[in-house]
Amino acid sequence: MPWSDHHRRAARYNRWINESLYQRCSTLSDEQLNEDAGLFFRSVIGTLNHLLITDLLWLQRMSNAYPILEELREIAFPAQLDGCISDQLAMLWPLRQRVDDVMVRWTDLLRQDDAKAVIEYTSTAGDEYAKAVDEILQHLFNHQTHHRGQISARLSQLGVDYGTTDLLFMPAN
Repeated sequence: MPWSDHHRRAARYNRWINESLYQRCSTLSDEQLNEDAGLFFRSVIGTLNHLLITDLLWLQRMSNAYPILEELREIAFPAQLDGCISDQLAMLWPLRQRVDDVMVRWTDLLRQDDAKAVIEYTSTAGDEYAKAVDEILQHLFNHQTHHRGQISARLSQLGVDYGTTDLLFMPAN
């Protein structure tokens, strides 16, 4: 399997499971969404904000090398990883959809040579790095999975059935 096929599948899974996550979260009250539940980013809404901020940050870092990502450049978001784009799920959902759709379209365009591409960037702490696109994508999708796990555990605590999360049960698209 070409390296890029893995990321194409991950982008589609990411979009599918994020839709499921937001549907389940929409059953929660604003109080439940914003309640400090001891998650790494405190609340469900805090964690959803963190995921969007980090995705936007990474995609912005790569947008100079990949023009398709430029369409996300005009989106304003806080520089802090624990920042808040919105405390309203209804405001985050359209942005999440847009980011996920761009990631699917972008991974569809990846070529074999992109595996060797290196992105130079400055971290939020001010440190300089150079990482391969392949590593960045693996990190990006793994990071999403990590924090979705925290949210799904919180949903379970609140009695919300999260449903199937297994990649093998993702609808074909």
